[in-house]
Amino acid sequence: MFDKDAIKKELIEGFNIILKRYDEEDVVDSISVMNTKDYVIFLGSLRVYNEMNVKNIEKALENCFEDYGKVSIRSRKVVPCCSLPYFHISFHINVDEVI
Repeated sequence: MFDKDAIKKELIEGFNIILKRYDEEDVVDSISVMNTKDYVIFLGSLRVYNEMNVKNIEKALENCFEDYGKVSIRSRKVVPCCSLPYFHISFHINVDEVI
């Protein structure tokens, strides 16, 4: 069995390092953990304000966390009425083995 809290902490730190590398102002404070019969899923999202960073951040997320398990990433542009537009990047990582 692996330590879910340790993995969660590593993932949050990794997300924030990637955001900082690309000078994005968002900070990931927490991610969700779901337990299933076969694996554990780590879910979360982040905001990217610079459109030119979106693809690079998605690729960095995939590369950094593929060792944990299957990584799925989705992004979509959000244009709120009262603040700056941003890209909402959601991710889930299926972990099914001891790391």
